[in-house]
Amino acid sequence: MDEGVSDGKTIKSVENAIAIMEVIAQTDEIGVTALSDRVDLSKGTVHHYLTTLSNHDFVEQSAGRYRLGLRSLTYGGIAREREWVYRVGKDGIDRLATYTEQTARLAVERGGYAVTVYQSTADSEPVGDTHLGSREPLYASATGKVLLSAMDGDERTRVLDRADRAASTPPDRAQLTDELADIRRRGIAFDDEDNNDGIRCVATGLATEADQLLGAIAVSARAESIDDDTFYETLPQEIRNVAGVIEINTTYRGWMD
Repeated sequence: MDEGVSDGKTIKSVENAIAIMEVIAQTDEIGVTALSDRVDLSKGTVHHYLTTLSNHDFVEQSAGRYRLGLRSLTYGGIAREREWVYRVGKDGIDRLATYTEQTARLAVERGGYAVTVYQSTADSEPVGDTHLGSREPLYASATGKVLLSAMDGDERTRVLDRADRAASTPPDRAQLTDELADIRRRGIAFDDEDNNDGIRCVATGLATEADQLLGAIAVSARAESIDDDTFYETLPQEIRNVAGVIEINTTYRGWMD
């Protein structure tokens, strides 16, 4: 990664800082040498970035190793509070997690990704590897496919074109098109260990009265803990019920008022 000032379109130093933060976010903690190798910058340059980020509490250092600092919560918390669907949907996600005794989450679409803005679990450990702020390509999960299925054709094509350029294994367009048509017809997306071994997921979309997409809600369960009747019948009904309440709340409380 070249340490330039700008390439005419983006500021390289900001890109470098973001790359460093991304790597740190993927690890519990990491040293300068390993981080340097991951972002392809010299150790001296990485150390300068880390010093600056540490001075502003975006990273924390202990015994020569670095982890994310709590300053990130300030911006993440503000961004989430400004998401209308989070404010009206949080309580419903909590109820869904409690009733199903599984992990429930709420996601929105941003930049071709399904971004988790809230997650609640009835167990001590969440099911799967999603967490607050986690991003998934729209074609790669039941939650993302619900969001993708609600897009118009041109927008969906743009998202998939970007995915083709970014993914090591691009999605099969023909197969995905058929699957998205089924999701639109059913209003429900199923992931039966398709993307993660041992994890089953059911998702549905949220929309305003004018059919403006708000987001998606999903329940994830360990495959051994859920039978087919629950997966294909009970969970979809419970998710639909919660989605309906959230959608009513958006109307009652005034969408974007």
